Amino acid sequence: MSSHTLYTPEVRAAVLAHYQRAADLIASNFPLAPVEAVEYYPGPGGRAEYTASLHHPVPDSIPTVEIGEFGHTKPYIAIAPNSLLWLVHHNAIGFASWTPSPLDPESVGFGRIILTALHGATVDDLEWAMLLIQSALRDRRVECIPVLGAGISAAVFIPFSDTPTYESVRAWLHDVADTAAASHPLLTTTVDPPRKRAIHVCVATNAVGRISALPYTLEGNAALEMMTPIEWDELGKVRNGAVTAYNSAERLAKGDVFGRLWIELAVQPFAELRR
Repeated sequence: MSSHTLYTPEVRAAVLAHYQRAADLIASNFPLAPVEAVEYYPGPGGRAEYTASLHHPVPDSIPTVEIGEFGHTKPYIAIAPNSLLWLVHHNAIGFASWTPSPLDPESVGFGRIILTALHGATVDDLEWAMLLIQSALRDRRVECIPVLGAGISAAVFIPFSDTPTYESVRAWLHDVADTAAASHPLLTTTVDPPRKRAIHVCVATNAVGRISALPYTLEGNAALEMMTPIEWDELGKVRNGAVTAYNSAERLAKGDVFGRLWIELAVQPFAELRR
């Protein structure tokens, strides 16, 4: 991370004010999870640069977590309100993780399915795809939390109350994604699909070190859009890009939507779901 001022005063003020509101929510949902910070050069809309494992000392007040096998571990900054704000002061705009269990940074806390519009697919297509994924998961007795992403993208987060391995969850989610894609031509799981309107369904980030953006964090595009958790009955009412660093106070005043839905789904062990 850089210590010099990278962004305009307006951008820095908006990003800092946003995380002063959102840092506690992020930390309460992903306590002490390893985090990667994202800077953008030469500013929002520019090239993204990720800070992963640490190569330089950080202040003693900043929590860290060791990832990897004994003798071959790498330190990561861990999510806490003070660590997120410290990173913001060092030019972070976005934050991402592989959302591990609070009990074990190398076991799954939340499975994730990432949805991205391709080749002219619309927000309406994205919302329909989210419902298709919800249905595919419910067929397996699984509930999920919808999160609107930047541009025409979204994610669903699937909380687990036990500590399954990433390999087992990823294999299971591949089956979910393939089944959903087979049910409707709008969805594709192909890495390099034909150039036609589609929503790409990705589960590859369910692995240690493979990251995706966290709820309530910002995308480093020109609008500074927030990754916005929603209730399912808000789908189609709260639209992609509606919440940004510049107006997130109004949305965050509604409280922790993600955390509330997580509590409702807390008893959802992966071991039971696979039977």
